[in-house]
Amino acid sequence: MSTELKSKKRTFKPIDSRQPTVRKMDFETMSDLPSHYFAGNSFITHMINAYHILFPEGERFFIRSVKAFSDRVVDPQLQTNIKAFIGQEVQHGKEHEKVLEILAQQGRPVKRFIRFFEWSAFRVMLPFFEFFFGKKLKLSVTAGMEHYTATMGEITLRHGFHEKTYGEMRNLLLWHACEEIEHKSVAYDLLQTVSNSYTLRIFGFFLASWIFWGYVVFFQHWFLLTDPGIGWKKYFQDMNSSREYGRILIAETAKAFFLYLKPGFHPAQTGGYEMEDRALSTII
Repeated sequence: MSTELKSKKRTFKPIDSRQPTVRKMDFETMSDLPSHYFAGNSFITHMINAYHILFPEGERFFIRSVKAFSDRVVDPQLQTNIKAFIGQEVQHGKEHEKVLEILAQQGRPVKRFIRFFEWSAFRVMLPFFEFFFGKKLKLSVTAGMEHYTATMGEITLRHGFHEKTYGEMRNLLLWHACEEIEHKSVAYDLLQTVSNSYTLRIFGFFLASWIFWGYVVFFQHWFLLTDPGIGWKKYFQDMNSSREYGRILIAETAKAFFLYLKPGFHPAQTGGYEMEDRALSTII
C-alpha cells in the first residue's frame, strides 16, 4: 500500500456479535485520494464509488426501517443491539459522505447520482412495493441488504481486497466491513420478531438484490463514462485485470444468495467474527 498512514494506532473494543459496539471514526486524511485508488484499476475503483453513492442514503433507510418496528421488541438484548445497529449505521453514513465530498472535488457528478438514486429508489420503487406489501417489506429489504453488506465484508477480509486500496480508504473499507459482519443479524432478528413469513423475507431479499446490484452496476458505468482519465483502451485493460476479483465476488455472493433462500437460514451461520476481530486490530 503506497501511502503514509497515521502513525498513532487506533484502539477498538473487540468485535462482539452478541452486542455490537458503536466505534466513532474520523477518516480525515483522504484529500490525496487518487482517481483510481484500488490498485490503479478504474473498473473496481468505480464499483466501490458506486457503493459510496448508495451507502449514506441506504444507511438512513436501514435506520428508518428498523426504528419503525423497534417498539415491538421485548427482548432486552435485541433492544440493545438495535440501538448499536443504529449508532453504527449513523457513523457509516457520515464517513461515506466525506468520501462523496472528495469525489465531488475530483469532478465526479456525485450530486446528480445521489438525486437519481434517492428519487428512483426511495420515492418511486420502494413506496410502490410498500403500497402492496406494507411497511414490513422495508424491514425485509433491510435484512436482505444487510446480508449482502456482511457478505461483501467477509469477502473483503477473507481475500484481503482492502489491502489493494490506497491509504485511509483502506481503513474506512476495513472498518465498515468489520461492523457489517458484527451487526449482520440485527435487522434479520427484528424481522423474525415482527413476522416469520418466508414469503415476505424472500420477496424483500429479491428486491434488495435488485437494488444492491442493479444500482451498483449502473453507477459504476456512469462513473466510468464520466471519468476523463479513461479511454476505451484503459476501460478494457482494467476490466480484464479485474476478472480475478470478479470471479471471487460472483462465486461467493452466489453462494450467499442461495444460502439466504434456505428456510432455516440465520446470518450468524456464516460466522467470520474472529476474522473481523483480527482485521479490525490492523487499522492504524
